[in-house]
Amino acid sequence: MDLETVQQYVRYHGYWAVAVGTLVDHSGLQAFVVAGGIVASATKQLTFWGVALAGASGSLVSDAVLFGIGRWRARWLERVTKSEKNRMRLVVLQQGVKRWGFWLLVFGRFLPWMGRFVPAAAGLRRYNGVRAMLYALVGSLIAGFGYASLGYFATEVARSFEDYAIYAGVGALLVSFPVAYWLVKRFDRIVERRMTAERAVIGGDVRLAQPAAPSEEPVAAGEATRR
Repeated sequence: MDLETVQQYVRYHGYWAVAVGTLVDHSGLQAFVVAGGIVASATKQLTFWGVALAGASGSLVSDAVLFGIGRWRARWLERVTKSEKNRMRLVVLQQGVKRWGFWLLVFGRFLPWMGRFVPAAAGLRRYNGVRAMLYALVGSLIAGFGYASLGYFATEVARSFEDYAIYAGVGALLVSFPVAYWLVKRFDRIVERRMTAERAVIGGDVRLAQPAAPSEEPVAAGEATRR
């Protein structure tokens, strides 16, 4: 869905479009919040604070639902993690949550697609629910206010080009792409290393250190005794 269409939804449905759109959007680039910021700046139909809080609420509800699925309905995740790589991504996320729970639950949402499954991984790891939701709240507020600011202030800068305000929103989204791309590539390198190591173990390709020389001497001695 292009940003202009998203903007039309926001103009028509207001805060509900921002909240529900963010709830179902797992791209890591919250277009509905950016569009809400544009509408708030260009038309005053919405307020900046309202857009930011609506986006944060959608993100937080999404985190709570995914955490619950991971905790109580783990089999549902099999429908969206069918490939070997996606299953390994979920394993790596689980292990990451154990070590870096705060950072992943707060900032993992900026990792496109798989970042939204951080709460599910936390649920699978039986992470403390109160702590998980507290961290998710912090991350949701950062994302809501951050993306609303991108749309709002980019449009303010482009106000002299009122007919081209949509391009300000597109530019605001493009700011997020390099960071998102770097995060995805870094995460997938970890996943691929884990997959390669696992295949090597299963395929018997891992060389194990075996003390061949010492093990041969007792055999030879035993044979000599029997003779």
